[in-house]
Amino acid sequence: MLVLVVLGPVLYFWARARDASEVARRHGLEACERAGVQLLDHSVALVKLGMKRGEDGRLGLVRQYRFDYSREGSDRSSGALALHGLRLLWITAPEPLPPPSVPDPIPRLGTRGFGNWG
Repeated sequence: MLVLVVLGPVLYFWARARDASEVARRHGLEACERAGVQLLDHSVALVKLGMKRGEDGRLGLVRQYRFDYSREGSDRSSGALALHGLRLLWITAPEPLPPPSVPDPIPRLGTRGFGNWG
């Protein structure tokens, strides 16, 4: 019985940590997809754990995660996010890439002068 009393809360907190990690990974993946970049390693890494009161006044765990992304495949940049329980608090994600500039199919002619007829 003592084993169940000790093991029960440990398994509960482990399962909640796995759920939070999966939620963080989904938020990171969605942010990368919106920006048109690739989430590297398809994972997030827990970097900080703390306590904070939520909007309802209840104390809960705040987990901060870091993730890496690449714009071109040869570079590596980092983003971060924080969860309060399973709710997203904030995210620093890649900005969407600007659309590629398309060259004008009709060349524009500048104004031409005919010299100084003065």
